[in-house]
Amino acid sequence: MTARTTDPTIEDAAGTTQDVDAAASPNPLAWTAADSPVQRRPTPRRIAGIDGLRAVAVLLVLAFHLAPDDVPGGFVGVDVFFVISGFLITMGLLREKARNGRVDLARFWVKRARRLLPALLVVVAVCSPVALAVGGDVRVHLDRQVFGAMTFSSNWVSIAADDSYFSALVPQIFSNLWSLAVEEQFYLVWPFVVVGVLLLARSRRAGLLAAGGAALVSAAAMALLYSPGEDPTRVYYGTDTHVFGMMLGALLAFWYFGNVRTGRPAPWPAAIAPVGRGARLVRALKRRRPGVVAMVCLAVIGAFALLVPWDSPVTYRGGLLVLSLAAALLVTTMLHESRVRRVLETPALRWIGERSYGVYLWHWPVFVLLTQIFAKQYVEGSGIPLVWVVTVVVTFLLAGLSYRFIEQPVLRDGVLVSLERLARWARPVREAPGRGLRAPVLGGAVAACLVLTGFAVATAPHVSSIEQDIEAGIELNGPGLDPAVPVAPTEGGATAPGSGGSPDAGAGSTPTGTPGARPSKRPGGTPGKEPAQDPAGTAGATPTPDPTTPPPPATGSDLVIVGDSVTAASAKQIRGLLPDARIDAAVSRSMLVAPGILSQLEKKGALPDVVVLALATNTTLRERTIDDVLAAVGPERHVVLVNAYGARSWIKGTNAVIDEAAKKHPQVSVADWHDAVRSHGELLAADGIHPTRDGAEVYARLLVDAYAAARG
Repeated sequence: MTARTTDPTIEDAAGTTQDVDAAASPNPLAWTAADSPVQRRPTPRRIAGIDGLRAVAVLLVLAFHLAPDDVPGGFVGVDVFFVISGFLITMGLLREKARNGRVDLARFWVKRARRLLPALLVVVAVCSPVALAVGGDVRVHLDRQVFGAMTFSSNWVSIAADDSYFSALVPQIFSNLWSLAVEEQFYLVWPFVVVGVLLLARSRRAGLLAAGGAALVSAAAMALLYSPGEDPTRVYYGTDTHVFGMMLGALLAFWYFGNVRTGRPAPWPAAIAPVGRGARLVRALKRRRPGVVAMVCLAVIGAFALLVPWDSPVTYRGGLLVLSLAAALLVTTMLHESRVRRVLETPALRWIGERSYGVYLWHWPVFVLLTQIFAKQYVEGSGIPLVWVVTVVVTFLLAGLSYRFIEQPVLRDGVLVSLERLARWARPVREAPGRGLRAPVLGGAVAACLVLTGFAVATAPHVSSIEQDIEAGIELNGPGLDPAVPVAPTEGGATAPGSGGSPDAGAGSTPTGTPGARPSKRPGGTPGKEPAQDPAGTAGATPTPDPTTPPPPATGSDLVIVGDSVTAASAKQIRGLLPDARIDAAVSRSMLVAPGILSQLEKKGALPDVVVLALATNTTLRERTIDDVLAAVGPERHVVLVNAYGARSWIKGTNAVIDEAAKKHPQVSVADWHDAVRSHGELLAADGIHPTRDGAEVYARLLVDAYAAARG
């Protein structure tokens, strides 16, 4: 194997052949079977445009991680990767069987290990010591992250630990490796299926049924297991629920492979819709050139990336399947000349696509580490452009070096030959005495990385500082709560969308205070203009109480606060200002569970006159949920809705629903947490959502002022 290796190749799965561009052949997948009487000819191994598709995919993922508000659906780049991988891997296996009469599975897995492991090992061995040096929360759960990376089980390790891909509680530097784990598990199992089809069924239809059936089952499992309002990490990470993209790519490979005995590939229209109206539609599209189809598919992918966020039910109930179908159709158009393919073949996109594996490996650890190094500036907003620019530059630099000095040499020559070459490079010679330093410097660097990685793994903390504050706050739920209805905080990420609690979670004792007057509009003067200078804050003027009916002392005895982890992180400060308030805060809780909690309190006669609901952080809020809340509390009680702040796609819409509710319902007012911190990033922790100690003081004062205004 001395030929130059390139990613978008049919032989990428099982070997290398001559490097012939797909455009050189009328049908870029044309080949002859091993026993064919036709004289064998060089087989093309590179499909024009596939590198460009990989570049588009990895750039979407990069944009999603850097700017989730602007590209809320950029995570679909992973699904484009899945389709491409399924197609190339399956076609490589089929071609090897046709060429050699058998599939060498051992050789296939060795090739996969050569392709993936060296760069991965370097990323782990470099980033772990850097994380150790940076310190703080970036080291949390590093032990299980490294274990998952080394065993290609990151997705299942995270699922078992109840981690959230969409959580900001713990900035895990290797969380992006979940997709690599899914691919490796596919590489382990799928070749057996392909070999079984070739040995037993020996028909294209069997392969189509196997791949298509697996794709449908996987997509159906994702749709059925997904539960709106709950963290979707299980269905997003699961190999069983997210393998349909690779299965569609495999189906495409079987379709283009043609008859397994003759090796005649199917023509372009038949590869998409072989019969009926579908075939006529495809033939009509082909008359307008495959570029039209390619542009439509790219438009579908782009629209999904820009419009469909990860918390939308559409994403998991058919959205990703449709996206994967568009990606599969797009791959077919790369097999034919078009203007779109020429654009995707531009040098810049080819360069990025060839190094897309390294870009994907490096970009997330680099980004997380930089956000921790420049945490204050990043949270305040002033450091965001700096972090973005440095992330992109460092990522592409490291990916380029990895491709040139690690990935390609090992894939081409193997591990032993590459190590021998490295040893010769480091060996001192008389003619160049300065080279004598190479060996000790290189050896020392490798040893230091390994030792520091081991130390970082062995000493990795299991709880982040934010989680510690939240857990301490949840412990304050106890005073004043009815033990018959215990608090049941959930596990998982604080900012993952989910109900987190249950309808039983959080009841209080019978209120003892006398109800005061309730304002008919939003409390005036919420803090937020200068909270940094006055952490305690003031809410400005509040309605003047009726002197003939003095309200009870404002200790919170007639108040219940139902909140999420932001409230939990501020519970100590709230308790200091409102010692008698009943606080019920839980991780990952959303407004979806509020009606159930309030109904339980009402049934027990424990629902006070003022209810504060701080549940806007974790999911999209709908008007009907507000209606359910008001139905649960009744018309005589006042509800304070605390809005949210954070880099989450739904928060803007959720805050708008809260504002509209305050205008529509006299018994509703708003505590404007968003306005309080939007210009004061120093009040927020590194995740940009939870408050610091000073931020918690502002949050507590905000609730006190809203409560005072509600009492009148």
